[in-house]
Amino acid sequence: MEPWISIVITGAAIAGYGLMIPKSGGSGKTEPAGLQGEAAYDRLLEDLEAENRELIEAVTAFKREQDDTVDKLSRRIREMERQMSEWSERGEGGERQSAAYQIAQASVQATAGMAEASVQATAGMAEAAESEPLDEPLDEPVNAGEIFSSMLEKTGDARTEAAREEAAPTASLTIKSRYSTLLELYERGRSIEQIAREMNMNKGEIQLILQLARREDNQRV
Repeated sequence: MEPWISIVITGAAIAGYGLMIPKSGGSGKTEPAGLQGEAAYDRLLEDLEAENRELIEAVTAFKREQDDTVDKLSRRIREMERQMSEWSERGEGGERQSAAYQIAQASVQATAGMAEASVQATAGMAEAAESEPLDEPLDEPVNAGEIFSSMLEKTGDARTEAAREEAAPTASLTIKSRYSTLLELYERGRSIEQIAREMNMNKGEIQLILQLARREDNQRV
């Protein structure tokens, strides 16, 4: 074999070996990819922690708002009880006091139960606190604050009514007489949704009025 042929073969072998070296070292490039995956995972964890902090802050703010609402309603009820006591001392309309106080008491019970259940459900607690149930369960969540405000508006200032309706019989302030149109529609077979649309009222408020009317009938029997 000629010497130059040996040199060519040796050079070709060296060149081939040189080309193979980067390929065998290519597997080492998986390390940067793994580092990138770890960085992406760390960012994901940071995002989840940030979302959890935002959720906790939102729950805390919501609970604070609910506590403020319950506190305001409690103050209004105490004020109504004080007015009831004053009326009782003056001997004014027992039927008037009974109807107004019955509405206020039922509204506060519903409000307290809904507020407590909302706070606990949002906070992720396993069970909602038990509140005093009404005669029948409500079909949908009730905005108790709106119901209570609406009831107070419908009840009005009893002192003003006493001056204006001094000669009127106290029976005119019963639930049935105050909401005669609503009860008449219900007795005709109208559904609660139909009555709510027709009278522009909240369905929870209508259900509360119907239950109070039934309680009123049971008390008379």
